[in-house]
Amino acid sequence: MSSPEQPTESPPRTPAGPSRRGLVIRLVLSLGLAVAFAAALWPYLRAIPEDLHVAAWAIPVYLLTLLPYHLARAGRWHFLLRPLGTIRAADSLRISMAGYMWIALLPFRLGELARPLLLTQRSDISVHRALGTVAIERVLDGLVICGLFFAASAGGTRAPIEALEQATTGVMALFGVALVGLLFMARFPRAMGGIIDATVGRVLPRAGRWASELSHGISQGLAALPRGGPLLAFVVVTLLYWGSNAAGMWVLAHGCELPLSPRGAVLVMAVMNIALLVPGGPAQLGIFQTGVALGLHLVLPPETIRDDGSVFTFYLYLCQLGTITAAGVWAQRSLRLDWRAVVRLRAEPVPPPAPAPAAEDR
Repeated sequence: MSSPEQPTESPPRTPAGPSRRGLVIRLVLSLGLAVAFAAALWPYLRAIPEDLHVAAWAIPVYLLTLLPYHLARAGRWHFLLRPLGTIRAADSLRISMAGYMWIALLPFRLGELARPLLLTQRSDISVHRALGTVAIERVLDGLVICGLFFAASAGGTRAPIEALEQATTGVMALFGVALVGLLFMARFPRAMGGIIDATVGRVLPRAGRWASELSHGISQGLAALPRGGPLLAFVVVTLLYWGSNAAGMWVLAHGCELPLSPRGAVLVMAVMNIALLVPGGPAQLGIFQTGVALGLHLVLPPETIRDDGSVFTFYLYLCQLGTITAAGVWAQRSLRLDWRAVVRLRAEPVPPPAPAPAAEDR
């Protein structure tokens, strides 16, 4: 007689994906935003320069500097994932590359959910727990960028930066508060869910229940984050990632005959990435160029930016977006990841394993 069939546990719920109409609205709004930024930048920076000539070595050498940039950026995630479940380093690297492609391509930073969603297709780590690692990574990146801005701007700039300093101070304070909040969630995994139940849950029970489950999953992921050596390795690789990014920008600037010092390259990189915190259109078009233009205006005269700076910005954007997309497409295809999960913003359910045959059936 065969044993009674055991009920299978339903997969954890994930946020419902946006409707097609909602996606179209977001796309139209983001494209309008990109056009507005491009129009505002036109007097200061050409989106497509008239003369695209650069030194013959500039693009090949810059592309070489992007190799450690991409490997460090994508590879560091594995240090945070290891305590959460079983995942091969090669798989987490490729999932991260695919995720960064979606971050770059989707508007309004919707791609931030891509890595947790894709991860569920290759491991038993839930979306909610993986979101905790993404949050820690984003907070650390924000603090590093703000710190680099203040360090690089300490040597003086051509243009006044009081407003930018105030904005960066505010951003750094927000990241600091976020870090404290994440540490609290890691130390007291159930506390945040209880707070949400006692506040939002009383007014909006359904929304409160969903938010409570989400925060509990994120807290569990944060509580399992590595300490000691693996965490130090994550920080070191993060610094390597930002260092290779700045070095590559300095190399490309000289290939474009742009007199940018190493300190200036760090400052431009910092301002560009602070600007990228603003949700923008597809491929961050407009926001990216605005950040680079603001950074260049702090260290170079306007006439230089209008000519050589436009060439530098054009190739910087083209090479970064091109390599991010190429690496992401390769990674996604090599792992046979279902990209529809990212577009729907919903994890694809994994079918439960077939029950083992009863002893009498063997």
